[in-house]
Amino acid sequence: MSKASAPFKYRGKWRAQVTLKNGSRPCQDFVLHADAKQWIHDMKSKSDTEHDAVLGGPSGATLAQALDHYGRNYSVDKGGVVAELNRINRYLLGVGMPLLKAVENDKGAVEVQEYPATDIPKSWKSFNDKRRALRKGTYLQFAQLAAKRCNTISTTDIRALFVQMNKDALSDSTVQKEIAMLKTMFNTAIKEWQWKGYENPCLSIRLGKSQRRFVHLTKQQRDDLNAALGECDNPYIWPLALVAKETTLRRDTLLSMQWSLVDLENRTMMLPTKTGQKSYSISKPVLEVLSNLPHDPSGFVFPLTPNAVTLAWNRVRTRANLPGLQFKDLRHLGATDWVRRGLQTHELKHVLGHSTIGTAQFYVDLVAEDQLHALDMATERGGVVELPPSSPKDAQTQRNEKRALRLNRAKTGEGDSVSNERNTTLQNAAQAVDAPPVQEAKACTPANLPVVESVVKDATSVLLRTHGKVTAMDAEIPERGSSNVIQFRFKKKAA
Repeated sequence: MSKASAPFKYRGKWRAQVTLKNGSRPCQDFVLHADAKQWIHDMKSKSDTEHDAVLGGPSGATLAQALDHYGRNYSVDKGGVVAELNRINRYLLGVGMPLLKAVENDKGAVEVQEYPATDIPKSWKSFNDKRRALRKGTYLQFAQLAAKRCNTISTTDIRALFVQMNKDALSDSTVQKEIAMLKTMFNTAIKEWQWKGYENPCLSIRLGKSQRRFVHLTKQQRDDLNAALGECDNPYIWPLALVAKETTLRRDTLLSMQWSLVDLENRTMMLPTKTGQKSYSISKPVLEVLSNLPHDPSGFVFPLTPNAVTLAWNRVRTRANLPGLQFKDLRHLGATDWVRRGLQTHELKHVLGHSTIGTAQFYVDLVAEDQLHALDMATERGGVVELPPSSPKDAQTQRNEKRALRLNRAKTGEGDSVSNERNTTLQNAAQAVDAPPVQEAKACTPANLPVVESVVKDATSVLLRTHGKVTAMDAEIPERGSSNVIQFRFKKKAA
C-alpha cells in the first residue's frame, strides 16, 4: 500500500503529494482542497492495483539477476541470441551464476537453458582463459558491476567499463554492443518491469561510430590461408570457410544450414538470418563444394558448434601467420571479391542480404585496383617525379647537418646552393655525352626537349641512360640538394 498523505498549503495553493510503494513521490498543486484530496486518492488507487516490480525493482535486483531475466525472456527472441547470451554470460560468470545457452527444442523453436560454468570443454576453457588473461581489467569490471544492485549503478560505473574496454584494446564495435545491451536492458526494465522512477545509467554515454574493417590479403597470404585450412583434421572447416567467403554469410547462419532446405539442382537454399529467413542463390564454387560434402546424420550441412569453429580458426590463422584475421573477415573478403568479378552495387546488396546499398557501396569503394592502375599509368606518362633524398640518418641529425651547411654557405656568400649544385650536375652530365650543356635546371622538364635521359646518383658515380644504353662516369655529386633519381633532357648526340 502507498503511504497515506493529506494536501497542504504551498505558495497559495493546495499541494497534493503521495509516496508510492516503488519509492517515487509525485506531487501536483491545486486551487481547491477537494481536488487535491481526490488526486491523492486516485494516485493511491492506481498504485495499489499495479503489479509488483519485477525482481523487486532496481533496489532488489543485482545487474547479474536483471541480465539473467532479460536473457531468458528477451534475448531468446532475437536473431543474435547466441552473441547476446555470450555477453550476458560474462556477468553471470563473474558472480558464479549458471550460464545461459540457446538450444533448439523438439518443436524447432529456440529456448534458453542454463548450464553450470564448470560444464565447459577443456579446450574451450583453455582458449577462454588465455583471452581473458589479456583483458583482466574488463572482466574485473564485469564482475564488479554484476554484483551491484541496479539502483546503485551510476553513469560513472558505466563510463568506467567503457574506458576499461578501450584500455584493453577491444574494438569499437565490441564496446558499442556491450553498452547498447545494458542500455536496452535498463530501458526494458523501466518500460515493462515496473521500475518506475529509475533512471537509465547508460543514457548519457555517447558512443562513437565504429570503423569498418578493411581486410585485404595478398595472393601469397591467400595461398598460406588455404594451405593452413588444408591441414585441418576436420573435413568441414575448409569447406565452411570457402562457403563463408563465397556467400558472405555469417558463421551462425552457415552452422544452421540444413540439407532439407538446400536445393542443389535449382541452386537455391533457404536460410535463417539475423533479419529473418531468406532465399539464397548458390554460386558454382559453392555448388561444387556442397556437392562433394559428406552428409552428417544430424541433417546439418556443417555439423559443427560455434566454439569448435572458433578453436579451429584460431589454429588456422596461427599456421597461416595471419593472427589478426577473424572468421567474420571472410565475409568482407567475399564482398570485395564479388565486386572485382564485376558485381554491381545493387547486386552485391542482395548477396549481402542488406535492405540498403550503403554497405555494398562501401565494398565497391574499397576495390580500387583499376583506380590504382590508372594512377600508375598517368604517373608514367608524366615522367619521373623528382623525389627528396633518402638518408639512413635520423631526422634530428639530418636537420642539424643541413642547418650547419646552410649557415656556413650564408657566411661564405655562395648563394642558392641547391641551384648551383643542380646546374653543376647538369653540366657534368651533358659533357659526358658530348651534348650541348643545359644551362638551367628548369629546362629539364618533359615538355621542353624531345630526348629523355635518366641520371641515377649512387654515392660518387652517375649512370647516364642514353637511348637504351647505359654509360658510366665518375662525378662528384654533392650530398645536399641532389636527388636519388634526377630527370635530364639532352639533345641527341651527333653520329
